[in-house]
Amino acid sequence: MEKLLWLVITIIAGAAGGITLKKLKVPAGPLVGAIIVVGTLNILTGKMYMPTEVKILTKTVAGLFIGMSVTRDSVRSLLKLIKPAVILVVCIIGLCLGMGFIFYFASDFNFPTALFAVAPGGITDMSLLAMDMGGDSSVVALLQVVRLLSVYLVSLPLVQVVGKIAAKRKAKKEGVEYTAPEPSEQVRAAEKKKSLPKDEKKKRIIFAAAVAVVGGAIGWALGELLDFSSAILIVTMIVVAAVNIKTDRLYMPRDVRVATQILSGSLIGLNMNAASLESLKSAVIPALLIVVGFTIINITLAVILSRSTGMDIVTAMMSSSAGGATEFALLAPDFNADAPTVSVLQLARLTITVALFPIIIKILAGSFA
Repeated sequence: MEKLLWLVITIIAGAAGGITLKKLKVPAGPLVGAIIVVGTLNILTGKMYMPTEVKILTKTVAGLFIGMSVTRDSVRSLLKLIKPAVILVVCIIGLCLGMGFIFYFASDFNFPTALFAVAPGGITDMSLLAMDMGGDSSVVALLQVVRLLSVYLVSLPLVQVVGKIAAKRKAKKEGVEYTAPEPSEQVRAAEKKKSLPKDEKKKRIIFAAAVAVVGGAIGWALGELLDFSSAILIVTMIVVAAVNIKTDRLYMPRDVRVATQILSGSLIGLNMNAASLESLKSAVIPALLIVVGFTIINITLAVILSRSTGMDIVTAMMSSSAGGATEFALLAPDFNADAPTVSVLQLARLTITVALFPIIIKILAGSFA
């Protein structure tokens, strides 16, 4: 009964924070607002609660929205992502390893702790892997939370600013007056479907939900079999995309995406507690280094991606941000970024990080134990 009470409180708190920041037009407001409010209340009480099954829901809905943004034309463009994916993965692993070495030599952290603390993977994944390899999982979890918060509170507003500056420079270079960017393809498609008759819209919502449930169920089963939780998002995205390309009859209201962002933010906020706040006192300098370091890494990678592939700077910045693949896929349309591109590159980064980082650390550990 107590868990149910705190679940309700967590949902209300996340919704209040998310809706407030959305109305204030803060970048990624629903997500950031939920993180701040739920995280703060969890630090004060230590009792905020949300079942882990909610992660399955958020990944399934994220896969649904990404899949619905995939069209025949976007499939052709996705074939061009092999080069940027390789560039992104190689650069982000190299830069994060360099940052990990700085941590190791400039702090009292042991080698696994220093490197897993800056690994651009999931909080839970990196904390568990650090524990398996002799690292301090509590420190890793804390600094991973700081990394994630720095992405949402620093990198996302930066994306908005850089995007506007780039657009103004382009307009000046072309000798035309600057105007706000046109909505992206996926946003235009969603707006077009808003005008559908009520009955038709309802049918398409039910159809989309059914396809997402099937994709999520298959993804969950594969994830359990392969011990790879991101399979839920990947498989849902593929199933929904295939159906959308074939039928173009899927629709889901924007409010569902906003609600999913709030749930995702609430889940992230749950990683903040009194113990992590106490630990933060001894990790202030490393935390500041992470905020600065990942901001620099994000900008560096975005410039490399943009210049080497011709990708627009906003999509490049969102693709190279070391945030959650699920959350960034959901946020991409809000920033006029290409959601399928962001999703594919974010998933490539996450998948390869989880697969390669432990191997790299194990190889190097012998020399720095």
